[in-house]
Amino acid sequence: MSARTIRQALEWGWRYLDRAGIEEPRRAASALLAHVLQRDILYLLTRPETLLSESEWEDFTHAIERRARGEPLQYITGHQEFFGLDFLVTPDVLIPRPETELIVEAVLERATDADRLLIDVGTGSGCLAVTLAVHLPQARVLALDISEAALAVARRNAERHGVRERIEFLVSDLFSALEGMPDPPQADFIVANPPYISESEFSTLPREVRDYEPRGALVAGPDAAEVHRRLFAHSPRFLRPGGYFICEMGYGQYPSLREHLEATPWEVVEVKRDLQGIERTLVLRWRA
Repeated sequence: MSARTIRQALEWGWRYLDRAGIEEPRRAASALLAHVLQRDILYLLTRPETLLSESEWEDFTHAIERRARGEPLQYITGHQEFFGLDFLVTPDVLIPRPETELIVEAVLERATDADRLLIDVGTGSGCLAVTLAVHLPQARVLALDISEAALAVARRNAERHGVRERIEFLVSDLFSALEGMPDPPQADFIVANPPYISESEFSTLPREVRDYEPRGALVAGPDAAEVHRRLFAHSPRFLRPGGYFICEMGYGQYPSLREHLEATPWEVVEVKRDLQGIERTLVLRWRA
């Protein structure tokens, strides 16, 4: 094999991805080469004639082939940025999305120095629990997830960002780990990015999501709002009076959720829209 320069590798990589129908092939090729070389994008731009070693070229072609098959970029590199922090991700966890940052914003807009406890239900990578612990240094966080593999990833992220001592990780199906406690925790905030795809909708998802991300973190059941209703019913036991429940919801789901909430003590405080204008984040307050 003749030696390849960074420029030649990038040219080959983005053309390969483009032929495979991958969106933003140039960006993906650059990200993968930077990952293989353990350099940043600026290095690629300023050193285009630098030669790759044989092992670097082999690693790069393997990464490009994985992406061409539809594997998400974040699972190949093992990283995803969320709210300005770098998170480790594996196929055991959902890839953090920019719209989920709205949950963090909603908490930080309402949090005070008196707030001491937050609960993150279905923590996954820990992006919500860790980010909130970083920004609320006085607070303790309970991070719950049914998947031990996901909790292992979340623990690593807490350690990387220096907040492991303030986050307790529990294997839990929603609130099951807290149900038997004689003195249940009373949180100031409960946050959740629950599954909100119905079983019938799952097959329509993009292959990057459908074939690679954990199904249990995506599919709520036959009814897309099934997990939301369980959370609405059980959260009050673990929330102080006047506390907030903040969650993500799917496209077009808010009207039915609002109708369900009208017969409960929940107060709808705010509905945040994402950059596409979709009603994405629901902010509730417990009035009882």
